[in-house]
Amino acid sequence: MKNEKLLRAIGEIEDDLVCNAVHDTGARKRTLPLWAKWSALAACLCLLLAGALTIPRLRKQPSQNEESMAQVYTLPQAETMRVELAAWSGDHFTGVVVDAGDNSIFPVGAELAVVFDYDTEILLDDGTILRFNPDEPDTEAIGWRKGTIVTVRFVNYEEYQEENHFYNQVYASHVEAEA
Repeated sequence: MKNEKLLRAIGEIEDDLVCNAVHDTGARKRTLPLWAKWSALAACLCLLLAGALTIPRLRKQPSQNEESMAQVYTLPQAETMRVELAAWSGDHFTGVVVDAGDNSIFPVGAELAVVFDYDTEILLDDGTILRFNPDEPDTEAIGWRKGTIVTVRFVNYEEYQEENHFYNQVYASHVEAEA
């Protein structure tokens, strides 16, 4: 019975009163305190700054050339291989491995640069030992031409990467031409 009384009472309410009641619920607009607004702004600025510093680093990927040039390794003992000289260039020559010898890094067919330094001993054809001076390279004194097969002993090298054309480097400690 109470339900019926309630329904009749509601039915007798004027429509304009119901509409006004729906639009005016008495709820007020909630405002944030001033510190909350500034904190949100500071957090957004921190995210923008972090993104500006991080995104350029993610985009820059070093080329294989840059990677290999930074990775010089030292062996526990000297290793040797035979290399065919392709061309001279200042303090080094480029060549192709024709016999891997006892080295496990550069396979036959690997292209590389054999770099000479102050400690490099070069056994000349007349049996004398030449100490190479990279500040004043004199490849004519060595006398080796394109196609000469040389035995290279090395301790330091840059990691072999097959796709890294003529940027594989061996730092020679002793070099001599085949007789």
